[in-house]
Formats: sequence, C-alpha cells, structure tokens
Amino acid sequence: MGQPPVIQVDDVRVEAGGRRILHDVSVVFKPGQLCAILGPSGCGKTTLLTCAVALRKPDAGSVRVGGRELWPMRAEFRRRLGYVPQDDIIHRELTVAQAFRYAALLRLDEAVGESVLAQRVETVMKVLGLDERKSVRIERLSGGQRKRVNIGIELLADPDVLVLDEPASGLDPATEEDLVNTLSRLAKQGRTVALTTHSMEYLSRVDVIVLMAEGRVVFVGALPELLTHFGVPHAGEVFRVLRQSGGEYWASRFRASPLGARARLA
Repeated sequence: MGQPPVIQVDDVRVEAGGRRILHDVSVVFKPGQLCAILGPSGCGKTTLLTCAVALRKPDAGSVRVGGRELWPMRAEFRRRLGYVPQDDIIHRELTVAQAFRYAALLRLDEAVGESVLAQRVETVMKVLGLDERKSVRIERLSGGQRKRVNIGIELLADPDVLVLDEPASGLDPATEEDLVNTLSRLAKQGRTVALTTHSMEYLSRVDVIVLMAEGRVVFVGALPELLTHFGVPHAGEVFRVLRQSGGEYWASRFRASPLGARARLA
C-alpha cells in the first residue's frame, strides 16, 4: 500500500439489536494527524472506529483505504494496523522488557536478527518513556504506564495506522495529558492516529475532532471551530448544548455549514 494511507469512510450505516447504531456516517482519517472521536457514551464512537479499520463490516456505505475498498483487503491492511483496546492486553506478571521482547518475537519477521530485535525493543521503550521502567513488573506500573506498554506492543511492528479505544479511561488529568502528547508525536511522524474518548480535556493537542451524538457525526474540525460552531466559551459546554437539541438537529446543521462542506471535500 506504500505510504501511510488515507482512510475514507462514506455513508456508513450499522444496525444491531433492531436499532441503528450509525446513521450514514462520513469522515476522513489522514496521515500526520491525531484524530479524536468524541461524544457521550453510546453515541457510536467505537463502532465507527472498528468499521474504519475493518474490525467490523458496515451494513451499508463504504470504507476505502488509498482509494481501494477496505473489506476485501482487510487481511493486508491489518498487517499495517496497531489496535489498542480499552482493556489491557498484556500479562501483568512480566516485566516491561519481557513483555516487549515476547511481543517482538511474535510480531516481527522471523528473519529479523537478535540485535535488530533488541534495538527495536529499546527504541520503542525510549520513545514511550519506559526505558527506566523496563525491569519493573507490569502489575506494579501506574495506569498511564500500563497504557503506554499496550501502545508499545503495537508500535513494535511500526504500524502506519494506530487506533486506540478510550486510552485515557481511568487516567488522572496529568497522565492523560502525557498520553495525548505522546500520541500527537506519533502522528507527527506520519502515522494515521485515531482514538475514541469522552474526555473534553486537552483537545487543543488534537488536530481533528470528530464529534458524535446519537450515531451521527455532528462536527468535524479543530477546537476553535468547535467552540464557534456550538457557540460556547469552552469545550465542557458542548455536551450540554448537544442534549438541548439532539443529535439529528446538530448533524443536519453541520451538513449545511461551511465546515460540513469542507469535510465532504476532504
């Protein structure tokens, strides 16, 4: 697939349990940008993310990567995908260095020599600020450090696309800020990085905010545009305004706005 891909989601619809989870959602994820999919619990954030990276097939609409339909090429795409779920996927009795080494043995090509493998592990630990904790058992790490270990396991394979489901869940504000800054740096290296969150903190560090409500996209843009669009002084007020008029109203208003037109042309 060459360079890190643009992921284009067009009119994606998902239904489950007799109700519609996503209503004709369209959004673009681009390399070099940190994208936050934001919204109240149950608004469809995780469903959108899993459709965008071929972990779930939408009932209607399309997802394309580099202009190609994603679902038929999902096995190829997943080799370039790093996916960090909300819950830990690491063995807590291992040390950081052990967890990274075993993951590297599983994920890197068999032809990679021991010295290259060790260097890759050291590099990823250093990038994530874990090199001084490498001899510590994972069960003794803080929540933020464990989350960085989860991210590191995915980074070992040097993915072009990194997606994270609620990575800041349970973290204190300072640790959340550190995590968002780390993800921003990873995006600036040229990766396509997206996360789901319900937190309104540190959105100034995010390049693109995708705001959802009731299974609909109601905004795409940067933080200053978000505040202007909803007529609020700070991000914490956005959910209150959303509740007052509902997702369908705000989705329609977004589509009719210059921001909506820009998003369709992206």
